[in-house]
Amino acid sequence: MKLTEVFKSLITEIASVDSVRKSIEDKQKIIMYYDGDEPGGRGLRLIEPVALGRSKRGNLVLRAWDEEGASHRGYLGTRPMPGWRLFKLDKILSYKPSGENFNTPRPNFNPTGDKDMTSIIIIAKF
Repeated sequence: MKLTEVFKSLITEIASVDSVRKSIEDKQKIIMYYDGDEPGGRGLRLIEPVALGRSKRGNLVLRAWDEEGASHRGYLGTRPMPGWRLFKLDKILSYKPSGENFNTPRPNFNPTGDKDMTSIIIIAKF
């Protein structure tokens, strides 16, 4: 492991496969910092993670309901509209449980898979 990787893990709680898997199993709401593409892709978000898998390009990705925070999608006034988002794990710089849980699926949740994933590692069970 490179020294920069060790240092990065000490100053941020990155989204490891294990931490994402646990948050999906436990249905934990997560506060994360996402380093996505501009405009609006970078910033804090409150999410409900529901599926972890591999994208069509082979990236580890997380499907989540983006409840609040930075987004480059639609806006309602000055607030981003909640909705489904696909996040690349390597762009999640901070991943921490908020202390809240969720127990019901959001509209259009697909319990059998995700059209943007070629394989599913874990999917939430409601």
